Formats: sequence, C-alpha cells, structure tokens
Amino acid sequence: VGGATNGEAVVAGGVASAATADAPAPHESAPAPVPALQVIVLGSGGGPLENNVTAFLVRSLSSGWAKSSVVAVDAGVHLSAIANILEQTQPSDLGAPDGPSLPHTLTSGPFAGLEVPHTRADANAAHIHKNLIETYLITHPHLDHIAGFIINTAGLPGTRPKRVAGLPSTISALKTHIFNNVIWPNLSDENNGAGLVTYTRLVEGGSPAFGEGEGKGYLEICDGLSVKIWGVSHGHCIERHSHRGSTSTRQGSVDASTMGPGASSSAQSMRSPSRNTPHHISAPANLGTFLQQQQDRIRDSRRGSSFSCPPAPDESVCVYDSSAYFVRDVTSGREVLIFGDVEPDSVSLSPRNLQVWQEAAPKIAAGKLTGIFIECSYDDSQSVDRLFGHLTPRFIYEEMTVLAEEVVAARRTLEEDRARSVSSHASGTGTGKKRKRLSHDGILTKRRSTPQPTEPRADAPISPRTLNPDRRVHSAASPLSDHDLYIHDLPKTASLPLPTHPPRSA
Repeated sequence: VGGATNGEAVVAGGVASAATADAPAPHESAPAPVPALQVIVLGSGGGPLENNVTAFLVRSLSSGWAKSSVVAVDAGVHLSAIANILEQTQPSDLGAPDGPSLPHTLTSGPFAGLEVPHTRADANAAHIHKNLIETYLITHPHLDHIAGFIINTAGLPGTRPKRVAGLPSTISALKTHIFNNVIWPNLSDENNGAGLVTYTRLVEGGSPAFGEGEGKGYLEICDGLSVKIWGVSHGHCIERHSHRGSTSTRQGSVDASTMGPGASSSAQSMRSPSRNTPHHISAPANLGTFLQQQQDRIRDSRRGSSFSCPPAPDESVCVYDSSAYFVRDVTSGREVLIFGDVEPDSVSLSPRNLQVWQEAAPKIAAGKLTGIFIECSYDDSQSVDRLFGHLTPRFIYEEMTVLAEEVVAARRTLEEDRARSVSSHASGTGTGKKRKRLSHDGILTKRRSTPQPTEPRADAPISPRTLNPDRRVHSAASPLSDHDLYIHDLPKTASLPLPTHPPRSA
C-alpha cells in the first residue's frame, strides 16, 4: 500500500501529484482530463511523532486561491505543517533587495499559484489559515485528528468564525469535552461562548433538502466545494455503559429506561443541543436559588450525569463513530472520498463500510469519483484483537474487493441503461426517460447502490444509516473479544488507486 507523503499535492481527475504535473499521459491518444480537485497532505500518521498526524487540505481548482476556498479535512497537525511546506517551497531571498518582491506568487510546491504577502514562511502560513481556510471537516474527535484545529482557534482570529462540521456525535464531543472552559475555553458561538467557532451538524447520508440532480444531498461548504458524510465504525471499548456512538441513530439518544433511577436527567443532558431547546446559562435571582442549583447539580452527579454514564443493565458494547467524506467539486462534479480511522466490516460489531462502497461504486463507474484516501495503521502481522479499530493491508484488500464487486455491478447497470436508451431512440418509442428495473416477477426493485436500513427506527434521521449491511466479507480471523481494551494507536493514511475489476485470487 503506497502511503501519501506529507506536503504532497494530490490532484484528482488529472495528474497523480504535483511532482508529475508535466509528465505525459499514460495513453497519448487519450488526453488527460482537466484536474478538478487538489488534496494537500499535511499529515498522514497517528503518532508517536505529533508533527505527523492526520490532516488534509482540499480545494476546487476552479476557485483558484480565493478567500475561504480551502477546506481542512481533519487537523491533527495544521499551522506548523503549512509553515514547513512554505519554508521548503518559497524563495529563500523573498523580500530581499536582490530577491523577489512582495507580494509574490509562488511557482512551486502544493501552494503554487498562491500570492503570499510576507517574507517569513510562518507569517504566510498564518495568512493561509486566516484567509483561505474557513471550514474544518472532522471525521471523529480523537486528538490526532483535532489537535491542530483546537490549538489554532485561540490565535489568529479573522473577521469570521471558523466552522467545524461533522456528525452530531463529533460536534457533541467537541462541545462537551473540548470547548467546555476546562480543557479549552468555550470559543464557540453556543452557551455564551466567544464566538470564534461555529458548529455545523451534518446529516448522515446527506440531506435531501440540499442540492439537485447528481449533487442532491450535498451541502456546499465553500465556494466550489460540497460534501456528503457517512458514518463508519472505529473499534469498540471494554467499558460497559448504555450505548453511545454508532449503535444510536442520533448522538446522545440514550435509552433512559435502561439506566436506572435518576438517569433521565443524564439522558436529557446528553442529547444533541441542536435537537432540544437551547439552554442558555443565566445568573440566579438570589443566593438561595444559587445554592439550591448547586445542591441539585451535586445530587445529579451522584445519581448519574453525562460525564459519568451509569452502566446499563444490558451492558451493551460501545462502538466508536468515525466518518468518511465525499468531497465534490461543484463545477465538474468530480469527487474524492476521504476516510477517517476505520475498521474492516468483517470484524466490526457494527459494519458500515458497505454503505460507503455502495455510494461510491456508481460514481466510479461514471468516472466521477477519482480518488480514495483510506488509512492503513499496521502491517499484516498485527492480530485481529489488536487492531483497535484500524486497517491492515489484508483488510484493505478485502474492502477493495467488496468495492470492486459493487463497481462491476454499477457498470453493468450503467451499460444496460445506455443500451435500453439507444434501443428506445432507434425504435422511435423512447421518451428520454430511463426505465425502472423490474425483477423476474415484475416487481419494482431498487439499485444495489442504494443502501437500505435493516431495522427502521422511530428516531431515525432523514437519511438513515445502514447499521447491519446485508452482505459482509467474512474473514478467517476471529472477531474481537469483549475484553479487548480500546486503545487508539498509530493510524496512517494511504492513497489507493481505484479498482477497475475485482482483484484476482492469490
């Protein structure tokens, strides 16, 4: 598996990387498509070196280097990585009497074409952070995916708040455990915070209220880019408590009936703030009221609170949520798929990768999805019970086999639709509309690429996730034991070529 190099600018829909931009196309007779998206790898690991943890920058090439045109996908490392790239690529004599004058347009490196106003690399990195990057797409709230973003929220304020977007569970974790005036000041615009950060809770699978046609369900997050998010699983922990994470269709939807006395207040406090009445803290009317409130808080904390979740009688296993982003260039319709940390479906307690592959397959068949970024944390010597929610090469092969099968099916469907369309036009009976697929019994069926929930829930969001896909890749490896302690360890990101046919058996 080939890993992406820090500072590499991967261009989707055209050349493979900035270093090969001038290389001839593999087939001279077929001109290469015009590049549409640029992905800059700021960090591709998960430790132990804290200067190389997961972080990407994505932009639409049609937007140039316009204000707020760059989106960060995770930010374990951020400003320092941008500064390091600039130190290696901007002229060493920039601003000197006999050197290039300011402002200067960079001619090499991932930021080629960007006009920089300062002589120092760190000052130009601050310029990029303040003016070009406004939105942060967070896959999950582990430190190696958010540390750079958190550190940089307190400094370099611009004229608009930074927007952090993700699953409701991710936003809730950031709000409760990071921007809580304990770990970090509340710099958000909720709960009387400073207003330097604003939250965007994304609908899993995309909201049908946004977009049209092929872009339906995609939320436009900046000029030229739109996104759709899917939840994936990232291991489980040994702690026994009522379900949080992937087994709940909405973050914080705790079943209070299973949590014992006093748990209703805890469940209420854990619900997503976006789906409940806003709770703004106000000063008590008098000292007596204040003391009563303090006693109530102490009593509630003893009986169970959102910070000390009491164990549920069913002792359900907790599965940790991560996510994958489809990032779409609005102009061309081309996309890249970027995963956070993810485990294989074949060993997961909540397998959800299939729904992502089913979403991706028709896009690959149509030539729209041109790149996938997915982690690979260990080599194949790592045992299944020590994966901790990550992938190895053998499991990437397994997942790519599933994707290849879906792509083959999607291409077959696409060819059948085209053949029917040509036949209809040739016979003069065509209406220009595609026929709906019928089974052998004449019953209307849905395409394979549409993931279907197996157990509809009363509290399911508009676009429900598939908690238990109907088909899994089975592995000879044994499933994870309930006694395996959840430890987050060393994710590494790999950029993989898209399969054109199912890989052959070894």
